[in-house]
Amino acid sequence: MYTILTAKTEEGKIIILTPELGRERLRKWRKLRLFYCPQCDYPVQLKVGAITIPHFAHMKNAVCTTLFSEGESRSHLQGKQQLYGFFQKHAQLVELEPFLKMLSQRPDILVTTKFESIPIEFQCSTIPVADIESRSAGYRSTGMKPIWILHTPEKFSALPKGVGTFHFSKYHVSFFTHTSPEGHLLLTYNPQTERFHYFTSLIHIAGKRYIGIHRTLTLSMQVFPFARPKTPSEIEVHRYVAIYLSIRNQFLQSRVLVNKRGVNDPFLRMCYELRVIPANLPQWIGLPVLFNEAFREHDCEWQLAFFYYLRKKGISFRSLSRSQVRKYVSGLENSSEEQEKSCMAYRDFLIAANVDSYYKGAVIDEEKIIQLFSERLLAKRYEN
Repeated sequence: MYTILTAKTEEGKIIILTPELGRERLRKWRKLRLFYCPQCDYPVQLKVGAITIPHFAHMKNAVCTTLFSEGESRSHLQGKQQLYGFFQKHAQLVELEPFLKMLSQRPDILVTTKFESIPIEFQCSTIPVADIESRSAGYRSTGMKPIWILHTPEKFSALPKGVGTFHFSKYHVSFFTHTSPEGHLLLTYNPQTERFHYFTSLIHIAGKRYIGIHRTLTLSMQVFPFARPKTPSEIEVHRYVAIYLSIRNQFLQSRVLVNKRGVNDPFLRMCYELRVIPANLPQWIGLPVLFNEAFREHDCEWQLAFFYYLRKKGISFRSLSRSQVRKYVSGLENSSEEQEKSCMAYRDFLIAANVDSYYKGAVIDEEKIIQLFSERLLAKRYEN
């Protein structure tokens, strides 16, 4: 059966199941009233169990079954109820499970303010990333900007607050939003604790790993539009740098210790030709520049490959043009415009730091890396 939280009576009155109605009251309604789907007009059953969130259930073979989620979890129903109640306090008009005819889509909640209509999707189950992109594109085609809120994964709920490293899958990354100057942000909600979990100022390290700040906010303290994260403090910026440098050192050491390909390993081969031990790579190879998430490998790896290419071509950082960067990126596997932007950001920083060549480069000390995090990634100007 397919479940919903809204139905209409024989008189056409819309009923929305909220916690305030109470189970005893709903059990009486179940005996005395008939309910119908507001979309297809077919009868629906009012389910009021001892554990499951009260809900309406479509009969099997109902004509609009494709417009609803089958077997919604308790968390999804509970989260929709809580978020619906929250938005009612902060917006002019809030609709639960409305059907948008022009799109044949049904957001969990539709919030209408003086200026816009905002579809809210509270996602509990894992669905293909392509579906998220398709549904978002549908909303945007009508001028609406959807907000996707991921149900807080259990492993995220217990994470300590503050600066740390986090593992996000491609599915989690699809829920990232980007605002300026805050950068990448992941917003999740846990209906069991009625608490939002923010993962903010996210900086990609390698693969699925990111450095960021974990903060939480109770539903009762939330505002709308949603509270924006604070700019990282000076202490937090230093913590970013300490974590990043530690992971960089671990990466360089591991490239030798766990390598099974010897000099056939591209990274080690480049180090060999440059006559440098991986652990002794100059500090300016392996910097967290903007758009570095476009490369899944560690910054040391893609930046060394980029520098190696330029050295082979006899191109200095100062003479490097965007067209030359574009040509280099086009030769990479799964090349993208974001990779080009990251290479340009890397070039710009090295020029600003007076790094001209491998052997005559300026020293990139920890203070300069702190400045890089502060000014270029965390939108906070570092002051000595």
